[in-house]
Amino acid sequence: MSARTDERRQGRRGERSVRSLHRRARYTRWFRWHLVAALAVFFASAFAAYALVGTIPVEQLEALIEEAQGGIPGDSPLPELAFVPLLLNNLRALLFIGLGAVTGGLLSLFGLVVNGALVGAVVSFAVRQTSWAVVLAALLPHGVLELSAFFMAASVGLRIPHRILRYLLGWDETPLSRVELFELAVLSVLLAAMIAVAAWIEVNVTLDVVEWVAGEGALDPVNA
Repeated sequence: MSARTDERRQGRRGERSVRSLHRRARYTRWFRWHLVAALAVFFASAFAAYALVGTIPVEQLEALIEEAQGGIPGDSPLPELAFVPLLLNNLRALLFIGLGAVTGGLLSLFGLVVNGALVGAVVSFAVRQTSWAVVLAALLPHGVLELSAFFMAASVGLRIPHRILRYLLGWDETPLSRVELFELAVLSVLLAAMIAVAAWIEVNVTLDVVEWVAGEGALDPVNA
C-alpha cells in the first residue's frame, strides 16, 4: 500500500508541477525580434530568388527542369504528393531549421535562406506558367501553416543561442529556465502538429482549391 501511495503522491506532484509550469509559461517570448529576423532573412532570400529567376527565359527554365527530371516532362506544376514522404521531408526541414539552437543560429539562418530562395524561384517560374491566382491557391492553403512553423522554429533556433550567450556573459543565472524548457517542449509538439496538418492539406486539399479558383485543367502545362 505504501508503494502505491507514494506513486499516487508523485503523480499528483507531477501534475501540479505541469500545471504550475503552464500557468507561468510565456510562449510569446520566443517570437520577438528573433521572429522578425527570421522573416527578414526568408523574404529577402525569396525576393532575391524571384528577381533572379525572373531574368531567365521560361524556355531555359523548362529545359533545366526537364533535365533535372531525367528528361520526363511533368504534366503539372505541382508534383505528385504522398502524405508520409511529404510529412517526413517537412519534418526534416523543420528539424534542420530548429538545429540552429545548437549551431549558434547558423543552421536556422541557412535553412531560411534555402527555403526562401526555393519559394521565390518556384513562384517566379510558376506565375509565368499559370497565373497569380493559381500560384496563391496552390501555396496559401498549406503554406500558411507550413511556413509559420518554419518561422517559429527559426525563431527558437535563434533565441536559444542568444540566451546561452547572455548566460556566458553573466547577464542571466541560467541558459534556460525550467519554464522555458517546458515552453520549448510544448512548442516542439505544436510545430510538429502544424507540419502534419499542413502536409495533409497539401496532399488532400490543394488541388481542389486550385481547381475551385481557376477551374479544371488550371494546372495543365501551358504548351500542352
